[in-house]
Order: sequence, then C-alpha cells, then structure tokens
Amino acid sequence: MVLVGIEEPEIALHPAAAGVLLDGLRDAAHRTQVIVTTHSPDLLEDKHLDVESILAVEAHGGNTTIAPVDEVGRSVVHDKLFTIGELLRIDQLQPDETSVVSAEKAKQLRLFDFERRNSGKTKDEERRG
Repeated sequence: MVLVGIEEPEIALHPAAAGVLLDGLRDAAHRTQVIVTTHSPDLLEDKHLDVESILAVEAHGGNTTIAPVDEVGRSVVHDKLFTIGELLRIDQLQPDETSVVSAEKAKQLRLFDFERRNSGKTKDEERRG
C-alpha cells in the first residue's frame, strides 16, 4: 500500500477550494492511506468529516502529544453542535489524555526494550530474576 502525506495544503490553496481538496483526498483515501496536517479550520469545516479520523496535536514544555480527539470534542461533533473546524477555531480541538502515554513512560519503555534486546533475556527470564 502507498502512503501519501501532505503537509498544510491550505498554504497554497484559495479558501473556496477547500471543499474540492477534501473531495479529492476522500477519493484518494479509497485507494491508499492519506495523511494530511493542517492548521486550517476552513479545511476541517466539512460536516461529513469523521472526527474519529482526526488526531489532535498539542505541544507543552518541549513535549508533543498526538492522540485522538478527546471525548468532549468527539461528543459535540457527533451531536452536530460544532464542526471539527469550529473546535479548532475556539482552541478546543484537544488530544484525549487517556490515550496518551506520557513521554517519560515512553522513554522508559524504549530503554527497557533496548536493554532486553541487548541482554539476550526473554521477558519470562527477566521476571524470574
């Protein structure tokens, strides 16, 4: 399978063309995996855009969090109270904290996996001591 990645297509796009771009991306997604990054609420304004296909990104203190949209965001989009673009406009498109592994824990997991791979021990051998 082919992966197509497009970073911020709205930079060179007239705002009125966002719908045409979304239609093209949807069409392409039937044949390949498509990943698009954007800061454009206009691009996310489509009422048919599935909130489950969106990952929210947030940066704090040098750490970047990428996760599905939080429960409140998913709920208001499903209930048609807001679009994804409107949530972005009001700074409420937030990553779901329950889906996030802390950066420190992720580093520890990588460290332990590295040590295990290089020690030649299996998980069971490590548990037994």
